[in-house]
Amino acid sequence: MKSQFSALSLCLLIIMMPFSGCILDQQFKGTHVATFVINDLGEGTSNTDDTIIQISLKNTTPEIRFNDGLGSQDGGEHYRFRILIGDLNDANRPAYECRIATQSPDECIILEEDPTMNDIDGVWEYNEFITLKENDVDICSSGCQVQLTIMNGDIVTEAEENLQFIARNSVGGPISHTTNFWMGQ
Repeated sequence: MKSQFSALSLCLLIIMMPFSGCILDQQFKGTHVATFVINDLGEGTSNTDDTIIQISLKNTTPEIRFNDGLGSQDGGEHYRFRILIGDLNDANRPAYECRIATQSPDECIILEEDPTMNDIDGVWEYNEFITLKENDVDICSSGCQVQLTIMNGDIVTEAEENLQFIARNSVGGPISHTTNFWMGQ
């Protein structure tokens, strides 16, 4: 009887695993307002200027402005770009906020690459490429697990009256406020 219970428990656990993300995502209060696609993934080396990821905006409802540096709750159209490096289950993994050059970037910088060759303006527009790069710091010196979050409020506390996020283009899967990828070596 005990082995039948264990087998039944194991079957239920296997069946429920795909739904665990859905349950966790229900706790997140944000609204999906834009989608990006990954154009290129970086490689981790011992250099201090490695590309982490290059992405382009594919659709959007609001104007996507980069963090204005006025505080953790930027609000409105100002978006924050944060990467976490390492094991997804490690609460103490390194976190970096990426900013454009005019916003005093720290370890991670956002480079705008406008395909129409217009002025770099601090606004992420449809089909515009942006690249997240190391900024004089070695964030990843070998292959690294990376989690990217792009939202208009405080990323840790989710403080914002109208919390909005930008998600990776999803084919058949759930849309999430975080994107996980592997930065190769």
